[in-house]
Amino acid sequence: MPGHRTHTVPAEQRALLRDALADAVFYRDPPVDCDACDALDGLCDACAAGLARARAYLALGRALGVDASR
Repeated sequence: MPGHRTHTVPAEQRALLRDALADAVFYRDPPVDCDACDALDGLCDACAAGLARARAYLALGRALGVDASR
């Protein structure tokens, strides 16, 4: 993307930020069992919004040079 800069996190803060983002992604990950999703045979609005937020957290981690999936 033109004009897009990747910011990196200092090494001493990388592990802490990675853990924080991993916690946030875990919290936002849709539950295994959701009655609303089961009724729709897909993601309900709440689970879809949570998944979108989790993906945004992962994108932020990548932009900051932190891999939150570890």
